[in-house]
Amino acid sequence: MTNTTNSDRFDEMAKAWDIAPQHVARTHDVANAIRRRIPLAGRSAIEIGAGTGLLSFALSNSLGSILATDPSQGMIDILADKIRHSGAGNIQALRCGDELGETTGPFDLAMLQMALHHIPDVPGFLARVHGKLGQGGTIAIADLDTEDGSFHGPEINDVHLGFDRTEIVNKLSEAGFEVVSIGTAHVMKRTVDGVVREYPIFLVVGRKKE
Repeated sequence: MTNTTNSDRFDEMAKAWDIAPQHVARTHDVANAIRRRIPLAGRSAIEIGAGTGLLSFALSNSLGSILATDPSQGMIDILADKIRHSGAGNIQALRCGDELGETTGPFDLAMLQMALHHIPDVPGFLARVHGKLGQGGTIAIADLDTEDGSFHGPEINDVHLGFDRTEIVNKLSEAGFEVVSIGTAHVMKRTVDGVVREYPIFLVVGRKKE
């Protein structure tokens, strides 16, 4: 759809988001990778670009508290409804973009699943996240390896085409993080022009430098 913002697109997709098998499988693998790499017990977290909160819910039993943010009102409405019906008292929903202006900290953990490639100014965003984390805070980013544009298709032209792993490590370092691990968390498959394509998703974990 022409002249449609990211937020508008995700408003339209919100109702069907949680029933998409690829979203559920991806979240399962990303959540497990985060558990293996980061001590979670009792920590406070912010999930940025949380959508309907799949990752937040997957980790809610381990974390102390989670602020789940997203710029899409449709996504936030679904997320808030899920919180009410599940009784997940440690998750809070907040409509908020990547400027993070309405969030308060400090948080122990900032996490993103397939959100960074939608953020125009990655260095500026990482600097803002750095400022929201407490001493020794952790950032965990799951996103696409560099791809040729076929993941979203030619009609979507306002996203990054994934990230080179060396590039993302350098950007995190420049923002004041020490990268402690990076590796493949999941591989998504999509049929493009009749051919099944694989799209690796990395998980990079960084710690706020002292």
